[in-house]
Amino acid sequence: MTTHPANEPRSEQYSAKGNTYEVKCFGAGPGGIDENAEAVEWLRAVSQGFHGPEPSKESLEKDLAWLNGEGVRLRAVYSQDPVPPAALSDERPVATYCSWNSSLTLGAQTQIPAWLVSEVTVRPTHARRGILRRMMTADLTEAHEAGFAIAALTASEATIYGRFGFGAGTFNTSVAVAAESGLKLKAPSVGRVEMADNKAVAQLAPQIFEDFHELTPGSLKRTSKWWDYVSGQFDWHTGKTDPEVRTAVHYDENDRADGYVSYKFVRGSGFKGTLEVVDLVSPSAQVRIALWEYLCGLDLVTEVRHPNAQMEDPLMWGMVDMADYEVRKRYERLWLRILDPVAALSARPYRSHRKVTVSLVDSLGFADGLYTIDTTGQQTVVERVGDRPRTDDDAAGKSMPRVELPDGADVAMNIDALGSLYLGAVKASTLYYAGLIKVRDLDALDDLQSLMSTSEHPYCISPF
Repeated sequence: MTTHPANEPRSEQYSAKGNTYEVKCFGAGPGGIDENAEAVEWLRAVSQGFHGPEPSKESLEKDLAWLNGEGVRLRAVYSQDPVPPAALSDERPVATYCSWNSSLTLGAQTQIPAWLVSEVTVRPTHARRGILRRMMTADLTEAHEAGFAIAALTASEATIYGRFGFGAGTFNTSVAVAAESGLKLKAPSVGRVEMADNKAVAQLAPQIFEDFHELTPGSLKRTSKWWDYVSGQFDWHTGKTDPEVRTAVHYDENDRADGYVSYKFVRGSGFKGTLEVVDLVSPSAQVRIALWEYLCGLDLVTEVRHPNAQMEDPLMWGMVDMADYEVRKRYERLWLRILDPVAALSARPYRSHRKVTVSLVDSLGFADGLYTIDTTGQQTVVERVGDRPRTDDDAAGKSMPRVELPDGADVAMNIDALGSLYLGAVKASTLYYAGLIKVRDLDALDDLQSLMSTSEHPYCISPF
């Protein structure tokens, strides 16, 4: 049972490398800008950290509203040292961090509470002073104590979070589909697509997304700020409306809306140009293909680009000429951090009957130990069966200790590797051949791979 920590203001001081800092935890209140001075400066620091523009008044008001509505926990670090002339005020945090409660889909109608981490910034002039580790450790400890089995984030820099136990758990692609001759499919598409009113789509979108979320492994629940963004009513990045966004809705044979797409036309030379997908959502892959057919059939469009496509995309296999489907980038979308292996592994579905004892290495201590996963009976049984032997790396306090295979264990791995295996985005054998998993023998590797495999590739369309 997870509990939801109160957003109570609190603070502490610490020193590092001759500098003194105050770490504050607080939330955004129900009022606007005038009643939320700390949260406003926090938002300005976030925009600064990601090289964004100075937030407008409208942008600040909207952000304060969703931060308050979702009960987001804000963390900020302030320098306590004298501020030199012309430098940023000491009211502006030198580091930011936040987290909130969500849900992660593991399979059809199967979800687990998830602790989401976002807006992590540290001003470069205050780097290498342990600020990020202090915020991350405190926040994950709070999540663990509140009963959350898993934390998640989307990373702007992939090299940062492995040392905190996060592993890449879902992957997406950025694709381009040739559209000058339309989209030729091997099988006829389903339903029909109509151009739509953006404001009406903003009302339809939450339920269509919820249907997608309930059925799609890897999906995370979205916050309220999404609907203005995907309908062009407010762009997070520019802080204003986006009149270039257009929308369309897919209807089934009973005229029920079961999918939508929002997109923008980017003019090239002359009148022709490309379409860029802002959001494309349906619980049905066939409906998503029909929405692609609509996009590729619009006049003057030479190419349709989608920066958030599936790794294993049915669209490519449904095309007559898959050479018209070009993958331009592959990237990790969702990073997962297992905080409670018993709860996390008990919650996910399994397709095979195996029994495996796993040694997990977790330098932060939340998940460290020996665990048995047994799916051979009527019900899955996951239990912690003991401590793993300590190593020299443990004694030295390394953030990612060397993995060793102790007696009694079939396999051994660092906790970030379990995050990557958890939703089935990567095979255990792939991690083994990369040197990230140790096994008793290849039979044990086969058992682990069969145990963690899934029937559907995970797909997360909601960065945060």
